[in-house]
Amino acid sequence: MDKVLIIDASRVTAHFIKMTLEYAGFECDIAQSLEYAADMIAQNEYFVGLCSLVYEGHESGDGIDLLVTNGIPAIVVTASLDDNQLKEILKKNIVDYVLKKTEHSEYIVRIVKRVYSNRKIKVMVVDDSVTVRHWIAAVLRRQGLTVLEAGGGEEAYEIFTENQDVKLILTDYSMPGMDGRELTAKLRRCRQMDELSIIVLSSDENSRTAPLFLKTGANDFIHKSASVEEILCRVNSNLEMLELLEESRMRANKDYLTGIWNRRYFFEYAEPLFLDLEESGKKLAIVMLDIDHFKNVNDTYGHDVGDLVLKGFSARLADYFDSVGLSARFGGEEFTVIIEDVDPEELETFVNGFREIIESYSLAHRGDTITYTVSIGVSTDVSLGLDAMINRADALLYEAKTSGRNKVVCEIV
Repeated sequence: MDKVLIIDASRVTAHFIKMTLEYAGFECDIAQSLEYAADMIAQNEYFVGLCSLVYEGHESGDGIDLLVTNGIPAIVVTASLDDNQLKEILKKNIVDYVLKKTEHSEYIVRIVKRVYSNRKIKVMVVDDSVTVRHWIAAVLRRQGLTVLEAGGGEEAYEIFTENQDVKLILTDYSMPGMDGRELTAKLRRCRQMDELSIIVLSSDENSRTAPLFLKTGANDFIHKSASVEEILCRVNSNLEMLELLEESRMRANKDYLTGIWNRRYFFEYAEPLFLDLEESGKKLAIVMLDIDHFKNVNDTYGHDVGDLVLKGFSARLADYFDSVGLSARFGGEEFTVIIEDVDPEELETFVNGFREIIESYSLAHRGDTITYTVSIGVSTDVSLGLDAMINRADALLYEAKTSGRNKVVCEIV
């Protein structure tokens, strides 16, 4: 993980910030002079730097310049800031500024987390004015975001179809051809508000414009006269909301113990595949798996060790199958996999490969070596439908269990 550089002549302030950020999981280095900071930058990689405005023997803002010229996003931490100073530091392309007050420590963590997360986030700016578009894009790039640009609605939609990982779009309202409202409506047909944030920028003074866009599906509306600070606050708030919603979805869809998908999400994922069979032409397989004699592991070594077995099994299951489909924990020691684009001639060999991996795996615990096996049933008759196919795979799993365990029973149709 890249580190945070804290440049502050005050040992107390620097260590307070360091402690605050390390508690949040960030590794930090401290430099109490710009000379020492320059040496540290030459030897380390930092994804963000926090600096003061003034250092002894230097001009105001030299700390910002040191960070920015080395390609490190700069956050200014200062005891006070008047309007003239604010104008000057904003010209230096900083990420943000924070006042040296205890109650602002949470905001320091928030903005550092934001910069760290932004490195993996793609956004788009849509405006027919090249000047405005480039200005907004530059502001967002300073936040560490990957920024795409489009000169109109049609171009924006085309870029979006080729970049489905775009998380946020800032679009102008009035543009030739497809305007911002049409673009918003079209984007909403393929991405919901909790998946893609759309912020509309407009110079329109009509009081009905903002409600119109919000009803069309925009997440936010900003007047073009807004300050850089306001635009960034809105962008950051929208990105944070998307992350909170994504985290909530993951908690709802992931198994709490093993971290792989749960039964609920398995059906959410698999049902559309069956509805789309005629068009896609995919051959699907349902794989049911059950760890053999798992109760004996719990009874002999305790539930803590049983949990370790489940976690290890799940990690190997996802690693093996998730490139060809989706794996999930159904409950207890029972798991299921849906495989897409099945090759009937290779299916049994492929599934058996996973059985062999589990058979050869061992878990060391307090001087004991714990081994276990898995029984597997595989159904390929898509004409049954999803529920009946699961039941059939479960019946084949039972057959594998009753015929000796540590087996794959595969029914190719």
